[in-house]
Amino acid sequence: MVSIPLLSKRRVLAGLQCHKRLYLQLTAPDLAAAPSEALTFRFDQGCEVGSLAQQAFPGGVAVDVAPDQLDAALSRTAALVRDPAVPAIFEATFRHDDVLARVDVLARATGGRWRLIEVKSGTGIKTHYLQDAAIQRHVLTGCGLEVEAATVMRVNRDYVYEGGALDAMRLFTTHDVTAELREIERELPRLLAGVRGALAGEAPPAIVAGRQCRTPWVCEFYDHCNVPRPDDHVAHLPGLRGRRLADLLTRGITRVGDLPDDISLEPRQELARRAVLEGRARATDDLAHELAALSYPRAFMDFETLGPALPRFAGMRPYDAIPFQWSLHVVRAPGAHPEHHEFLATDSGDPRRRFLETLAEAVGDRGPIIVYSGFESRSLTDLGRWFPDLAPVAERIHARLWDLLKVMRLHVYHPRFRGSFSLKQVLPALVPSLSYDGMEVADGAAAGPAWDRLVRGRAKGPLEPAEAMRLERALRDYCGQDTRGLVEVVRALEGYCRSSTA
Repeated sequence: MVSIPLLSKRRVLAGLQCHKRLYLQLTAPDLAAAPSEALTFRFDQGCEVGSLAQQAFPGGVAVDVAPDQLDAALSRTAALVRDPAVPAIFEATFRHDDVLARVDVLARATGGRWRLIEVKSGTGIKTHYLQDAAIQRHVLTGCGLEVEAATVMRVNRDYVYEGGALDAMRLFTTHDVTAELREIERELPRLLAGVRGALAGEAPPAIVAGRQCRTPWVCEFYDHCNVPRPDDHVAHLPGLRGRRLADLLTRGITRVGDLPDDISLEPRQELARRAVLEGRARATDDLAHELAALSYPRAFMDFETLGPALPRFAGMRPYDAIPFQWSLHVVRAPGAHPEHHEFLATDSGDPRRRFLETLAEAVGDRGPIIVYSGFESRSLTDLGRWFPDLAPVAERIHARLWDLLKVMRLHVYHPRFRGSFSLKQVLPALVPSLSYDGMEVADGAAAGPAWDRLVRGRAKGPLEPAEAMRLERALRDYCGQDTRGLVEVVRALEGYCRSSTA
């Protein structure tokens, strides 16, 4: 049983996502995964957005009290509420019904009424945003404040940065969600009682892992609750989701080998079934034809980008991806050793033009450019839009792209893919000598925050030279691994095709 504590707004939202999540937060925090670099970056982004949003409320006053000084924050808030000269309060702190709420912006309206403004770094209105606002209004109303309206203030994706200072009035857009909160507010007492009831148990609630493990956030206890499935689990069959999967599991069919012979499978699912039953890679007869389209020289290309909530360079919108790194392995003839070329921006200046110009020189003017997904295609389109004089350059590169991921999804399966065609899963399955294990930067989600830290330092100032060198090397190693991996995956597939026809 948990000694039921004061429930912060964040804890209530965790409990609404999953009672077990909140129970474990309070009783077994050591089971939680450490925050990833990507998650930490998102949190920092939220703080930046929140600080900038305050500029839209001139004269506003912050409750500038340390987070652990609750009584001081409550007292300071009460004083600011009583002061009619204060038009808005930032991080106003209230307690009611043993729930604690800190309000991003509490704006004074007429007649002693208030407007609650919840600032979000997202670009839309999500259900948990409404839950967030409803909890706050529940607490404020309980404390005797008359809240005439609740508003979500979100990032405006259509805002185009023109350089200089960001324009907070244009960067944000607001939505009155007062009407949408009414149903949630009616349900809130019951929901809070459910959360408290779950905490009163002697053991964590017996909740089966499911969609709530990833929605609206990936739970920090995900690995604790989601035991890895074996390679031959039916849930790994590509595209098998929803009701079809649920029906199989309800019938007790969990292994691919238990599938009845008469079950209807899509071609790619049948390919995966055969691969799992044989315990080896399988490919369609069309794979050799697909690979025959690859002439020489072959360029294997990968980009890394960062999509910050607040645009940094002229012409960019919120969440536009800044391309900061590329890697290219070029194979000029069958059996030739790959030549490696790379670019990494190592300062805080705008890297976009240099990115494209150096890339154009490295890729030459002939031969396919092999990528893995449509990500590079979108980046090239953006670069052409930002720099019209370089648009023909971007278009010529774009015209040569060849997406290996599309081929993999249709024509290849290995049991160790476990239903995923991510290069991080595909590469070690087909080329066991190459994996991302132990790499400091091991995926694209970590690469962007690592680059941000490299060029902007930490909150306390620039990085030490040794740390900067380590980060730079980690980024180069990771991006280079991606393109070297593409070379080896294609070689493995060609080798498979030759052995199949021998």
